[in-house]
Amino acid sequence: MSRNCLAQRVAFLTLLLIIATSAMLPAFCKDDSSLMNKNMSMKKIVVKCYSDSDIAGKEQTIYRCGQTLGRVEFNRSAKNSASDSEGEVDRLIVISCPDLWICSMADGLAEHMLDKDTDSRLRLPIMSIKQKDFIELEFGREVEFFKTKKAKQTENQEKEGTQTRSYNFVSGPVQFDLVTRAADDIPLKLTINTPQGKKSFEYKSYEIQACNDDLFKIPPNLKVVESKNRASRKHYSQKGIATHEPTAPIAEIKTDTDWQLWQTYYYLFPANPDLIVASLKRAEDSGSLDSIGAIPPIAAFASRIFAKNPQKISYWVEALGSLSATHKNQVLSSALVWSGVPAAKDLAQSMSKSENVILKELGDIPLDAENLETLKINSPSHLDMMWGCFMATGDKRYIQKIISVLAWFDRKSLQLSEILIAGAAEWSLSSNCVQHKLVRQIVEEEVKTNPEAKEALLRILKTADSDSE
Repeated sequence: MSRNCLAQRVAFLTLLLIIATSAMLPAFCKDDSSLMNKNMSMKKIVVKCYSDSDIAGKEQTIYRCGQTLGRVEFNRSAKNSASDSEGEVDRLIVISCPDLWICSMADGLAEHMLDKDTDSRLRLPIMSIKQKDFIELEFGREVEFFKTKKAKQTENQEKEGTQTRSYNFVSGPVQFDLVTRAADDIPLKLTINTPQGKKSFEYKSYEIQACNDDLFKIPPNLKVVESKNRASRKHYSQKGIATHEPTAPIAEIKTDTDWQLWQTYYYLFPANPDLIVASLKRAEDSGSLDSIGAIPPIAAFASRIFAKNPQKISYWVEALGSLSATHKNQVLSSALVWSGVPAAKDLAQSMSKSENVILKELGDIPLDAENLETLKINSPSHLDMMWGCFMATGDKRYIQKIISVLAWFDRKSLQLSEILIAGAAEWSLSSNCVQHKLVRQIVEEEVKTNPEAKEALLRILKTADSDSE
C-alpha cells in the first residue's frame, strides 16, 4: 500500500471534535409521517462507554422509536453529583424531527434547534458524525451495520454461561468487534480500536418496549430558548457535516453549545476575552477536562487569550479558583506556561501541587506564532494544540505548522508514529476546510506556494468538497 493511499484511509478522532461538536450529537431530520404510533416498538438501551482516557466510564440511556424519535440521557457521574447518584440525568437530548432540544438540567434550559435537512432518517451515531465511513454504526442498529459490512462471524462462544456470537470488521487501521447474545443477536459489548486508542461499550440492558410519547418531549420544568447561532438554519449537509459559521459573537456562555461555538470561532469575534472564565468552567462541568486528550487544545486556546490580555491573567486565575485541584494543575497551569507571559509562568508554578503530565509530554515552549520553529510535532496532541491556537487567533502560521507534516508522506522511510501524525493532520485539515472558510482559504493559498505538500493539499480540498455536498 502506498503512503498516500494509507493517508487517505487513516481515520482519526482528534480532540478538535470535542471542541467543535459532541460525537453523540445526532443528525435529525424532517419526516411527513405522524408523530406517534402507539403500536410502534421502541428500543431502550443502557450502555456504559469506556476509553483509554476515561477508564471509569460514562453511562448513557438511549431511546429510538421509528425514523424520527430519539432521546439520549447522559447520566451524571458520582464524582460530579452532590447526591453521589450515578442514575441522575445531567444532560438530555430530545429529538422529534425536525426539532431537537439540548437540555441542561443544571441550567434549567432546553436549547431548541430546527433542522432543514432533507435526509428523512434519524441517526444516533456511535462514532463522530464526521467519520462518514462509519456513520451507519448507530445505537439501536449495531448488528445491521456489521451485517451490511459482511463482517466475519464466529458462532457459539460461551461467555458466563451465555451462548454468544462475535462479529469482526476491519477498515484500514480501525477495527470493530461486536459480541451479541446468540439467541436473539442482542448486543452485549462493542469495541472500537483506532490508532488513537480503544473505546468500548458495555450494554447493561437492551430492551424492546412499546413507544412512549412522553419520552420525546422535553421536561416541563425547563425553559426553552432558541439557539442564538444555530436555530432555524441548515446545520448539516446530508452527510452530517457542519457547514456554517456563526454570524454574531457569543454574548454569554450558559450551555455546552455556547462554549463550543465561542471557542471554535473566537477568532471571528475576539471582543469578549473575559468569557475565558465561563468557558473553562463550562469545560469542567461538561466533563471535557477529565479527558487527558481534550486538555491540549483547550489549554492551548486559553494560552493565546492569556497572552493577548496579560493584565487580566491574575484576575482570571482568581475567578477560576473553583476549578478542581487537578484541573488547575493540568489545564490552567499548562495554559499559563504556554502563554509565554513571565508572570503567568510564576502563577503556574505557585499553583502546581503535583507533576504536570501535560507539560511533561508536550513541552513547556510558549505557543506564540513567532516561536513555532522551536516546536517539534511528535504527537497528534501537538496538532490539537495548533488548532486551539488558531481558533483563538485566526493566525495562519498555526495552520502552516500543521501543513508542514504533510511532506512526511514523501519520505523514503516513514515511522508508524509519523504516519499517524501526518494522517491526523490531513484528516483534521479536510474537516476544518468545511468548518472554517479561513482554513480553506489558507489551504488553497498553500497549494500555490508549498510544492512539497501540494499533492496532499489537493487531496484535502477534494475530501472537503465531498464532505460538504
